[in-house]
Amino acid sequence: QPKQDLPDTPSTWDSGYTSVSDPTAQPDGIVSVLEKVSADFAEMESQTAAQEQSDQEAYDEDMKTSKIEMARRQEESSQKKTEQKRTLEKKASLTAARKSVASKKEATEQYLKDLQPACVDGSSTYEERKEARDGEIEALKQAQDLLQNAFE
Repeated sequence: QPKQDLPDTPSTWDSGYTSVSDPTAQPDGIVSVLEKVSADFAEMESQTAAQEQSDQEAYDEDMKTSKIEMARRQEESSQKKTEQKRTLEKKASLTAARKSVASKKEATEQYLKDLQPACVDGSSTYEERKEARDGEIEALKQAQDLLQNAFE
């Protein structure tokens, strides 16, 4: 960029203030400017006060709503914690019951396994076992008769 030569003082420094040319000539004088500024300030102040009042009411309403929502969520959190505790207790109870049932099932399966050779795979047939039972029943009847006749 080419270098520009600037004067030592701007051209506006040589002229006087011309915004309000005659302070005594109303309505164009300084008094009318001050009255206009005062009126504008009063209007802005009233608008600001109204806006602040409106904003304060909105803030109060938001705070009220927030407090209600916070209380609702705290209650909901409390209920969920209670439900979680109850669920964990139920889980622990069911786990203990499952272990108990599993150990009983295992014991029953072992008992069945132990009975298998004697009851199902046994060396005697059904007929042999029936005859042996009939013999035992007959022996018990004879013992009963002996005991009844022994004290007569």
